[in-house]
Amino acid sequence: MDNKEKISQAAVRVFSREGFHRARMKTIAQEAGVAVGTIYNYFKDKDDLLLSVFEAGIRIRMDFLEELGRTSLPIRDQIQHLLESHFAQIREQQELAELILFERFHRGSRLRDRVLALQKLIIDQIAEFIRKGVAQGWVRPCHPQVVAQALYDLVQTMTACWVFSTPDEEADIFASAPKELADLIWMGLGVKEVGAHD
Repeated sequence: MDNKEKISQAAVRVFSREGFHRARMKTIAQEAGVAVGTIYNYFKDKDDLLLSVFEAGIRIRMDFLEELGRTSLPIRDQIQHLLESHFAQIREQQELAELILFERFHRGSRLRDRVLALQKLIIDQIAEFIRKGVAQGWVRPCHPQVVAQALYDLVQTMTACWVFSTPDEEADIFASAPKELADLIWMGLGVKEVGAHD
């Protein structure tokens, strides 16, 4: 593992443990086992480090979606697996998820535009997934970009509910959300006469 990856992984742990605003570069450096100056060889500041971590998370989801698309799983199951992976990542990095949600919706945030630009990458990939589904006959005709944005926002809203829930609510949402959302999405998008494409 190279230093950049060590620093990124250390940042996730420190941000999750201490919160972004309380986290110090010195602590991240100690966690990564590098000198503080080494961090600045790769990242301009703490904001840049956060965005790098967030981008890595987006890339993981994009790679996972691409990999699922190459499987023989029914589409509805692909959707559920993607949601299970998403919520598992959120559960591991709850503090980070809270921070990203804040940066996305807070108009005064210095990072908001860059966060939205990164999120658009996965929205565009979801739109392409839907576009292929329409062409192959297992998704009803629709506007892929609009539907992709709506689906992304649906999952983000449920993520926000989960992040800010009580411990009892959290367990229930985590257990139920992937299946319930997959069913809701598939019932809205799926073609009834899918035959072999089901």
